[in-house]
Formats: sequence, structure tokens, C-alpha cells
Amino acid sequence: MKQTRQMLILLMETKRAIHLDPDGAAAHLSQAIALLTADSQSEPSQRKITGGLAPWQVARVDDFIDQHLDQCIRTTELAWLLSLSPSHFSRLFKQTMGMTPLMYVAARRVKAAGQYMLCSSSSLSEIALSHGFCDQSHFCRVFRRETGLSPQTWRKLHCVTPSRRRATGKLDSIQQYSVEVDHC
Repeated sequence: MKQTRQMLILLMETKRAIHLDPDGAAAHLSQAIALLTADSQSEPSQRKITGGLAPWQVARVDDFIDQHLDQCIRTTELAWLLSLSPSHFSRLFKQTMGMTPLMYVAARRVKAAGQYMLCSSSSLSEIALSHGFCDQSHFCRVFRRETGLSPQTWRKLHCVTPSRRRATGKLDSIQQYSVEVDHC
């Protein structure tokens, strides 16, 4: 309640000062944003999530997915890995990860394929098959759903060529992303 009142006061002060004192209005908005940020960061700690998968179970599932990325991964296999029924596993997995197991596997495949695209000139169809997608079309659909871009567009935006490194002379965000690549 106190934070809501503070927020209201800051926003009213911003409204009054916006035309006469833009710097003052900006300061009020910065305070309001800081108040909202502090409130949103403290909120998750107040709500304790009960149930779900234990960290060791999530780690085991992640390891299995990483080792079998190029193969078909079924929810039943993941459930069997933890000695749970598929329906119980799916419910706990979604509670823990915020998405279904199949969506999670697809996201992991897209991430791995993206990292591979940064250091490889392989064709999209080769990348699709090596990362467990049925074909290039399936890969492109899932990749666009996950990233908002087609794989080819994403590759052009994120790949760092030697000439581009020399032209900038500094480490930009794209290069920082490529430094994280383990496959190169």
C-alpha cells in the first residue's frame, strides 16, 4: 500500500513537471522505475514455489536432452528417467520450468542449433537434422517461433566475420554472444 502511494505521488509530480522541468520529470520517472523494479524483484521471494522437480532432477533431464539432441525425445522417456508417470512428470515439469517438456526440448534444440550456426557454415538442412528436427522446414518453423527470426536472418545478424571484427575494433554484443559458443 505504501509503495502504491509513493508511485502515485511520483507519477503526479512527473505529470506536473513534464513541460516546465523535463529534468525533474525524468528524475521522478527514474524513482518510479526503481520503485517498480525493487517491488518486482522482491515479489518472487515472497511467493515460495512448492512442489515441482528437484534441481537434481532438472539436471538429469538437461543432461539427457543434451546427449540425445539429435534423436527423437519423448516425454515418456524423460518421465522414465526420473521414475515418474508421464502425466505426473509433465505436470511437475511445467510447474518447475514454466513450459511443457516438448516446448523445452524444442527451445534447447534451437539454442544448440543457434550456437552451432555461429561457428559453422553448414547448410540449414544439415543443422536441422543434426539437432533433432525432422527437416529444414520444421527447423525454420520452430526457430522462428522461438526467436522471432528465420534461421538465415538470425545467422546473418549474429555471425561475426573477421572483416566485421576488424571494422569495429571492439567487442560488440554479437561477438560477446559468439564467445559463449562451446562448439567452435
